[in-house]
Amino acid sequence: MGKHELFLIFQFLSMQIIIDTTDTAITVKNKCFYFQNKTTNRQISPKRISSIAITSNCTLNAAAIKLAANHQVPILFFNNFGTIQGRMFSPYFVNLAKLRKKQLLFSMSPLATDWIIEILKKKTARQINNLQKLGKRRPKQQVAVSLSTEKIKQIILQTDKIHNKKIAEVRNTLMGYEGSISRQYFQTLNLFLPDIFQFKKRSRRPAMDYFNAGLNYLYGMTYSVVESGVFAKGLDPSIGCLHVDNFKKPTLVFDLIEPIRPLVDFILIDLILENRLAPEDFIKKNQGFWVSKQGKRIIISSFNDFINTRIKIDKSTKRLKDHIYEESNELGNMIDTLIELP
Repeated sequence: MGKHELFLIFQFLSMQIIIDTTDTAITVKNKCFYFQNKTTNRQISPKRISSIAITSNCTLNAAAIKLAANHQVPILFFNNFGTIQGRMFSPYFVNLAKLRKKQLLFSMSPLATDWIIEILKKKTARQINNLQKLGKRRPKQQVAVSLSTEKIKQIILQTDKIHNKKIAEVRNTLMGYEGSISRQYFQTLNLFLPDIFQFKKRSRRPAMDYFNAGLNYLYGMTYSVVESGVFAKGLDPSIGCLHVDNFKKPTLVFDLIEPIRPLVDFILIDLILENRLAPEDFIKKNQGFWVSKQGKRIIISSFNDFINTRIKIDKSTKRLKDHIYEESNELGNMIDTLIELP
């Protein structure tokens, strides 16, 4: 497979088009979008496309922009870190407004609670998988892993008792379950780290140790990718379910990142256990720890490699970046299908 084929992804998740190859031209042919570069020529009807996400330099002519506007296909521009830099929409926002109205109704319904429970179950299953993988590397810790995973399973089972409740009624309970599981998970994960990287608890602003500094930096990059998927689907990032609405905070992104966190955790774990990340890759400022420039280069390189690696999740094999986009896509499709506007 050639270089351009490797980095050109036309990802048809309900027809979200993701373009991440340079020198791609987007024009119009036979009243359709026409995508072209050195290895690809593809013609797609605007009726089949929900959005176009552009993550690299390309050419986009006026006819294509007008075609997108006429069919209410948003065009989104992202930088190399997945942060959105610009958006082009139809001035009428008809389809987008409908979806976001439905999203608001969804967030206040028991359906949102069911969705959050499934999100937390995905996260928990991946946390357990991480601990079991580590246990295989160090058999002496298998007993500790077994005890921890059993406790985690018992906690997540408590969510099965929640039925037909609005998220506002059970938010604190679910947050309590999630917090208890995370504490158990990180306490056990800590057993596998070298002494210099061990930590007392999760700390964010500021990180109180090397491990948390690295994890915070990785999560920061992951937020950008998750937010890209939210924008690409046309969802409102500020309408979350589990996480409380907060002015200028993308609370839906905070919800959607939860099942992705354990996947990202292992990037840092591998870097540490393989001695590719050292204390010299961090700096101490005031009362906390931060990733140094050298550390950032190591972490960014590993993160970009990982999210562009094809992995199997739920019987589907694709890049992790595309799995992340699919989470938003599936949520949007579910909302559109299940919620009726008055």
